[in-house]
Amino acid sequence: MQFASKPLDLVLGAGGVKGFGHIGVLKAIKALGVPIGTVTGVSVGSLVAALHTNGLDCEALFDQMLAGLKNRDNPLAMLETMTLSDPISLMIGGPVDLSVPMRRLVKDLELSPRDDLRIVACDYFAKVPVPFQGQDYDLATALTASCALPTVLRPVWHRDPKTGAMRLLVDGAVYHYNPTDFSEAPAIVVSFRPATSWPSGYRFKNPMDAYFHMREMYYPIAGHRRHVDAQKHILLEIGLKDVAGLNYGIDEQVCRALVEDGYRTAMDRLSKLSPA
Repeated sequence: MQFASKPLDLVLGAGGVKGFGHIGVLKAIKALGVPIGTVTGVSVGSLVAALHTNGLDCEALFDQMLAGLKNRDNPLAMLETMTLSDPISLMIGGPVDLSVPMRRLVKDLELSPRDDLRIVACDYFAKVPVPFQGQDYDLATALTASCALPTVLRPVWHRDPKTGAMRLLVDGAVYHYNPTDFSEAPAIVVSFRPATSWPSGYRFKNPMDAYFHMREMYYPIAGHRRHVDAQKHILLEIGLKDVAGLNYGIDEQVCRALVEDGYRTAMDRLSKLSPA
């Protein structure tokens, strides 16, 4: 497959902490000079897409994601997310309200919606994708919804601007880990391989990390829809076999290994393509 000289859409898939690999892909794209148009993000991919389209370079992106990872062990930061909620949201997602750190991030970095940014969440009840794009939406709400993994993070009630109906939005990966529905082919699609082995170079920090690692290996929380048509799109499959998306106990060395894996994979695949 050849990539066109015109900009290609980029789809950054779901994968939790494995999202560090997206940074490596972005580094390779920049190094090779591949033209990129709209960047679609799902779950952690939406966060990386928002930071990238708002002008953060790869080093700044890494620093922001690493800071967020380390903040996970801050009990005061966790306490801030325990806000009041309705029973349905608590039942589906739990007590953790991700909108608190998302709103702080958007404010501190002065992030805003971009014309080349598309964020995908999922309607929990209808199981259909809900895209946020253009300029007329709240970025913190979109990011929170796209990352709101059921049983882990609280979902978002959102009024449909077209119908006025209230929808309960959850992680876009509940619909598809790497949705290409909105992208013009061929698009560059970054998909994370699921964990297939237990950690070999690091240890779990707590029992929850071990639990979520086991869940990814045997029973993924968000579902199983990952297929991407490799005949239509440029598929980049990345991720380390011993790192699960919800194992937030990894250290900086593993994070950098994830970046390097994304970079090497993208360089190898994209350097073999030439403009049509």
